[in-house]
Amino acid sequence: MKDALCQAFCDQLAVRPVPAGLAVSTGLTLSSGEPLGFYVVGPDPSGRYRLEDDGATVPMIEAMGIDLDIQTRSDALAKLFAEYGAAYSPDSGELSTPPMAEDAIPKRALQFVALLLRLQDLILLTPERVASTFRQDAARAIARSLEGQATINEDQSPASGIEFPADLLIEAPNRKPVAVFLAQSEQRVLEAVVAQMAITYEAASDCSVIALLEKDSSISRKMLRHASNRLTAMPIFEGDERAAIQRIVREVLGHQTTVH
Repeated sequence: MKDALCQAFCDQLAVRPVPAGLAVSTGLTLSSGEPLGFYVVGPDPSGRYRLEDDGATVPMIEAMGIDLDIQTRSDALAKLFAEYGAAYSPDSGELSTPPMAEDAIPKRALQFVALLLRLQDLILLTPERVASTFRQDAARAIARSLEGQATINEDQSPASGIEFPADLLIEAPNRKPVAVFLAQSEQRVLEAVVAQMAITYEAASDCSVIALLEKDSSISRKMLRHASNRLTAMPIFEGDERAAIQRIVREVLGHQTTVH
């Protein structure tokens, strides 16, 4: 059994010389359809080697729309690199290991391949798991666009006595507040509508209420009609993030503003 397993794995392994050292193809397949591989670079003047990817792994994750600058993702990525003893260079885009002796390469190569496979999980996230970052992505984009122009408070009621707090309550000088509900479901949109109705008919205050939808399929057409006629605005984040954030900024500041 051991010999058969070794043969099955080794038969897929391809190694060829390149100017920097060796290019290794594992026979495993990436989400792009390309074979998973890495480079053995060296030896350096001290006779040591290091392992490197092709410089496309992390940039590909970012190109798929996964923002690695978000603190939770950044921390998770740093923890993953530490676990597998690798480092990432933002300048070159390459993942690499520290220098090692030649006899350490086989064991470290298996660990490096495991890291590359783990990173593929970020690309292969299901839509449901990607959706879980929507609130953080949207809040971060809004805060960046309004930096220095408005104050933003999280999870705050738009007015006294309103049961459902807004995800973001935004206030700019000489403008009425804007309550933003980050909506991934009909329930959250309905809560925004209830807040708007309470502000209109019960609360002794004036406040705009916006439901920022994660995507156009977040709610039914019936709810879309119902909410559109009652809320100040209901922009859609997915696929047109810049325009969606700009719509909120216009409501907050009261004029056409370029979103950065």
